[in-house]
Amino acid sequence: MWPRTKNPDWHVDPQRSATSSATRFATFITGRWKWAVAAAAGLLALSAAIAGYFAWSGKTETDAATLLRKAVSQFEASSRSGSDAEKQEEGIRLLHEVINRYPKNAAAAEATLRLGTHYYTAGKYNEVRTVYTTYLDKNPRGQIAFSAGLGLGDTYLAERNYEKAVETYSRLIEQFAQEPLLPEAQLHLARAYLGLNRLKDAGALYEKIVATYPNTGWAQSAQAELYKLGLTSRQ
Repeated sequence: MWPRTKNPDWHVDPQRSATSSATRFATFITGRWKWAVAAAAGLLALSAAIAGYFAWSGKTETDAATLLRKAVSQFEASSRSGSDAEKQEEGIRLLHEVINRYPKNAAAAEATLRLGTHYYTAGKYNEVRTVYTTYLDKNPRGQIAFSAGLGLGDTYLAERNYEKAVETYSRLIEQFAQEPLLPEAQLHLARAYLGLNRLKDAGALYEKIVATYPNTGWAQSAQAELYKLGLTSRQ
């Protein structure tokens, strides 16, 4: 039974009350439905954006790899035809294109190493330094940062600028103390020490390599250098 009151402003009509409740419920459901639709649309848009990014990223990887293969094929064709200058120049141009168009791509890192190696083999040490320094300025901890740093040091070693070589190798060893190829840089640093006639420093570094990396090619190379210096007997 509905309550009764003499107040004419307060009167409960069961039918109208039920209709009002149904209206409020429908409004609630409609509002929730619109929110759910909006949320779903937002998720679909986000999913589409993510899918689009990966599709773009995948295409970029493919395009960069294709361009790199074209560059490599030019160098290979040049070698087969007896150092064809035109094909070499085209290969160099393509390597530069990979580096410039896809700077954050793995193909760009490989192109950087290939370009640096080409210039080093040709004795163009300034060009080598330009290639590696440009990479290191943009990617101080990039995937080939250690190799690029080692390449820089090697240009100074080749030019017999031993002081600059020592500086470059020492900085590299300090920055990449956990690098698996660290003993390679240490061997190069020891050669730079020898160039400066710092025999004690070279010998100490060779001994460190032998002790730290036993039964490796690096240790064997260091042991051979120690033997040449007369600091140890051949084992």
